[in-house]
Amino acid sequence: MQTEILDGVLLDTEGAPLSFQYAGKSYLVCSKPVRWYSRKLWWEIAQSAARGSGQALLEIEMWRLWATNNDSRLFFELRHQLPEDVWEIAEVA
Repeated sequence: MQTEILDGVLLDTEGAPLSFQYAGKSYLVCSKPVRWYSRKLWWEIAQSAARGSGQALLEIEMWRLWATNNDSRLFFELRHQLPEDVWEIAEVA
């Protein structure tokens, strides 16, 4: 699957996704999102990272959740790229 950037991601007060836009449709999160952190391939970014840039360059915030629209209920794995604040779909089923 090609990485797709999400638009219109709305978050709760703890930073968990509540809703987002995917494939031209609005999705509402209908399960408790599960968050964990993954590591970026540091050797791919080592040349471009500024010294002392921080932990956000190495860690990727990941979320697993169920979301629904008027037509379907899908399982999503989302990636939140920091410090850019970009949301991407890692997997959808």
